[in-house]
Amino acid sequence: MVTSTSFSIAALGCFFLFLLRAPIVVATDPEYEVELGHMSDFSRSMSAQLAVMSSPESPKVPRQVFPQTDPHVCLAFLSCCDRQDLLRHTLGSAIRHMEQDEPENLRYEIAWVDNGSKEHLTQDILDNYQIEHALTMEQNTGLAYGMNLLIQNLCTAPYILLLEEDWLYLDDLVTDQTDRRKAAIATAIAFAETNQTAYDGRQVMGVFLRPEVYKSFMQFPFMDVWQETSVDLHKLPSAKNNDDGDDDCIAESRVEDINYQIYCSDPSTTSKYIWGSYTNGAGLYKRSAVMDVGRMYGEPGDAFHDRYVEGNYAYRAGLKYCHAAIQLEDCQDIADRKCTAAFYHIGGGRGTRPMRPANSKCASQLWNFVGTPIFHRYLKILGDDADMCSKEEIRELKTLTAKENDAADYLNEVKERNTVVFEKEQAERDLQIAQAGQLREADKNWVRENIKMMAQYTDEQIIEAANKMERLAKSPHPLQGYWDSHGRPLV
Repeated sequence: MVTSTSFSIAALGCFFLFLLRAPIVVATDPEYEVELGHMSDFSRSMSAQLAVMSSPESPKVPRQVFPQTDPHVCLAFLSCCDRQDLLRHTLGSAIRHMEQDEPENLRYEIAWVDNGSKEHLTQDILDNYQIEHALTMEQNTGLAYGMNLLIQNLCTAPYILLLEEDWLYLDDLVTDQTDRRKAAIATAIAFAETNQTAYDGRQVMGVFLRPEVYKSFMQFPFMDVWQETSVDLHKLPSAKNNDDGDDDCIAESRVEDINYQIYCSDPSTTSKYIWGSYTNGAGLYKRSAVMDVGRMYGEPGDAFHDRYVEGNYAYRAGLKYCHAAIQLEDCQDIADRKCTAAFYHIGGGRGTRPMRPANSKCASQLWNFVGTPIFHRYLKILGDDADMCSKEEIRELKTLTAKENDAADYLNEVKERNTVVFEKEQAERDLQIAQAGQLREADKNWVRENIKMMAQYTDEQIIEAANKMERLAKSPHPLQGYWDSHGRPLV
């Protein structure tokens, strides 16, 4: 049995050594120059050497082939803050989906980084799931460091599907399992291999496999019209880029026509929205494209604000690339989870880092443009109205402790704020379980006479509906009416 591996004393010394090295300075305005540490590649390389391959004797969700060599896609998980209950659901459902639903020729690896959760919780994951690349940190090193480790140091496949810790596969409890949804990952990869470009020549770097709200703020041409193309689900890229044709021999070609829609962020910032080309959760990407964009800022040693890690990266990705969504059912609206989504968010109300200005110091939209040519120009335009940090606060952002404290305060606030929502949702779950029991025991003729939607149900269908209601109430799926598509509280 391989045990959990954390930073050794020697590795910790190497890890913090880079904090003391000379920084890279981004921007030209002396008042707001931002220092980004330049030893991050070295630090992550050292950390990645401590990754292990888990080898549980009796995995909860066994894989037919483990470890997997020459994978097509890397399922990348990033967890923190003792949220292993969520990770168990997402990890287990993703493995089940890959083993039972996706085409047999689709090979996958799993990479997992945990940021500072308790050792007994991370050990539980290692003891029960088969993971090619697992790395557990003794302390929370932040979103950027964890994501960069996954993308640039642990995953080897040509495609990466980012699932964080709380993007659950949409199973038959909540939506129809269409053939397209069952093959969502293979279809997304096959589509990305067609190398589509947007209206302005930007390349499509991958596919969103989550519900999105872009329709509420994006307009043509940044949100393009639905288009059709053909993809072959049995022609997938090899990580080794070999030409031996093994994949083609596994099965005959499976050519399908699919509908897709391209989304591009507005790099001019005229629309004031930076999203459209990238998202951390349930996004599939060409690894070469995200490597081309570069690392996320906000690693330990960076004078960068945690709250803007994903936004800054999304803007930088949008300068070069666009993204797409593919129809998994007959639909038009990607905000509908049944339309283009294969995964959705179950971490409702359990945010791990400040996402609103009121929750964090030095909050400013200018962080989204750090590391790009437009940053220092914005500073000149805004002048005295530029609302960023003082030099002292910027220096404070470089320290790991300051970031951890900011996140810890926010975690406590989130827990307190959403207590009522969780209580209401749990009460609804208890009610549904009780109602399911009543349906099973009730006279079925009475049910058909009094419950309109079951008027034509057979006895067996009534019992199956009751069982499904109970399974949903006991499942990790959020109940409708309590959380939005991103897991934010509605109540």
